[in-house]
Amino acid sequence: MRIASFICFGVIVGNLYAQRDSVSVNKLDEVLLFGNEQSINSINKELFSVKTISAQQINQVGANNLADILNQQLNINITPNAADGRSTISMFGLSGDYVKILIDNVPLVSDNGYGNNIDLTQINLEDIARIEIVEGAMGVLYGDNAVAGVINIITKKSSPSKWNIRASVQEETVGEEYNFDDEGRHIQNLNISHNISDHWYTSANFSRNDFKGFKNNYFGKDYFGLSGNGVNNDGRRGYEWNPKLQHTLNTMLKYGKNDFNFFYKFNYYNETLDIYNHAINSRLQNGEYDITANDEQFISNRFRHEAQVFGKLNQVDYNLSLSYQTQTRDREKYTYDLRRQQTRRIDVSMTNQESDLWFSKGTFENLLSRSPNFNLTAGYEITYQQGYDAVASGAYSDNIAEKDLGNYDVFSQLSFAKNNWSFYPGVRLNNNSNYGSKLIWSNSANYKPAKDIKLQAVVGSAYKTPTYTNLYYELIDANHDVQGNPDLNPEDGISYLFSAEKKSLLNKDSHIQNNLKIFHFDIDDKIDRVNIGDNKFTYLNIAEYKVLGFSTENNFSYKNFQTNIGLSYTGISQSLETETSNPDDYLFSLNATAALRYYWPKAETRFSLLLKYNGELQQYFRDNETNEFVKGTQEDYSLMDASINKYFFEKRFEVTLGARNIFNVVRVNNSAITATPGHEAPETSLLFGYGRSYFLKLLYNLNI
Repeated sequence: MRIASFICFGVIVGNLYAQRDSVSVNKLDEVLLFGNEQSINSINKELFSVKTISAQQINQVGANNLADILNQQLNINITPNAADGRSTISMFGLSGDYVKILIDNVPLVSDNGYGNNIDLTQINLEDIARIEIVEGAMGVLYGDNAVAGVINIITKKSSPSKWNIRASVQEETVGEEYNFDDEGRHIQNLNISHNISDHWYTSANFSRNDFKGFKNNYFGKDYFGLSGNGVNNDGRRGYEWNPKLQHTLNTMLKYGKNDFNFFYKFNYYNETLDIYNHAINSRLQNGEYDITANDEQFISNRFRHEAQVFGKLNQVDYNLSLSYQTQTRDREKYTYDLRRQQTRRIDVSMTNQESDLWFSKGTFENLLSRSPNFNLTAGYEITYQQGYDAVASGAYSDNIAEKDLGNYDVFSQLSFAKNNWSFYPGVRLNNNSNYGSKLIWSNSANYKPAKDIKLQAVVGSAYKTPTYTNLYYELIDANHDVQGNPDLNPEDGISYLFSAEKKSLLNKDSHIQNNLKIFHFDIDDKIDRVNIGDNKFTYLNIAEYKVLGFSTENNFSYKNFQTNIGLSYTGISQSLETETSNPDDYLFSLNATAALRYYWPKAETRFSLLLKYNGELQQYFRDNETNEFVKGTQEDYSLMDASINKYFFEKRFEVTLGARNIFNVVRVNNSAITATPGHEAPETSLLFGYGRSYFLKLLYNLNI
């Protein structure tokens, strides 16, 4: 394959330049217009245990979107959907509805609401400074639905020189499928940043990601089977994983002087998803078969405007943000002529999803700055969403009415520190347009018995209001009848997270960091989709849901070598309120991660190896024949990625080559894990990947 030739070329070039004497280069530090760059939009590391993924780690593994990099993280699972191309997150066994995803502390609007259940493949990482991951309920500072945790994506806000230009291309196989025309994954990116003056900075970033789909056992868009003089409708047309084309544009204008800072960001995202029907239509006409297929195309457009003002006023640190986002998805259903390989006619053309979101948040810290032991943070958060909701692979009723949903919150967090102890009690008054007022609370306590040891306990509300989809979703066609339920109650409960961290300096070249977490979530009135008879589905508050487990992560570094070993053992208990008797014992699953990284200074080369083991999952479902509850099982599987990253020509040219999914996972045997709890699910398998793939990324970096 051509990609193999590129990889061989990269290896040869790397070996040749590794043998040259290294050229002394004065590395340019980033220009920090706002003082401490690391503090901008960051999550408070005193309140929570924050895990950070750096831009270097992202770049080293050739990660283009958020799904690429989170797939190897402990306590996180990524579930792809080959039909609509979405990849969603779960943490501690809780779905993406319980994980809030932010960009610079602002929730992202999507086709399923805002902030939660985001399609991770829609979040481009080419202009990202770092990713912060926090586990556990964070409702006081980040609102309802931040139950399992928060993922905060921090964008770059500085440039290493007066002008910086970065251009890259990335070619990637999709399993064994690759060519320059209609197979593989083809990514291009261009970034230009400019320090206009000592106080003004601007940047622009454009990315194109062309995923050509995964055929596997299918034969693509223009295939039709012939059998003698007839047409064989063998169901092999199309793709196992549908093609998707994405375009992303980010721009920023920033000003900073003394204690006043401001930036405005604009983001445009465009996605085209093609769904090719596996079945074809044929009829004999004038001695020749007329062969057509009923296909669909979905085009999503998202515009995101964001302004933030932050700084210091009379010892008070303030941060004010305002964002307006709008997203639409257009659906086109058309008849495709396979013989002529062109669209014959448009059958349906409509906008089947539209959403507008206004968001504003203000935070004021150090309100008690004159007190030596006490401090106070206070703020507000306003969100207002209007529109209607849909999903990319379904046909929708024309009777969907436009709805709106709003939250109007105020919050405060008090900190008290004395000797080696610190306490952070907090409250948030959540005012929801559907559910009235609710007090969300939390308390975090830290104890440092020694300089290198930190003990932390975080206890708080696990409060979650129904999502836009839960309330207003409507999918009615010949095969489906799924409707939202506007009478749903919010979920409530309590979350416990205890952690112990120790840092050990062995000598000047090596150190160890150990972290142990114990967690427990107890959620009442959990919302699930249920069959209410006659193959009709809706959402109901039916379950008591509990999560119990522990995890440990251990980092060791020696000179230029780093390793991370992680282990997680998580149990889930679910009791259905609609059943008189059903099992509620904990079903446990084991997950493990390992990361090995090495930097070879003389050759300016970095090596990485990432491994994740996803243990067997179990869930109870009702056997249709015996009417008894039995365990359904999803088998265990492992993922491994490897990459080599090398600089050339005084770090102006960078080559990254690697392999993803080395163990070639495509499908995982499954019986009932995706079933609605308490209802029948046939034994099947889930599509988790498109097999082993190889990538080559070439990046040119110019500082002027």
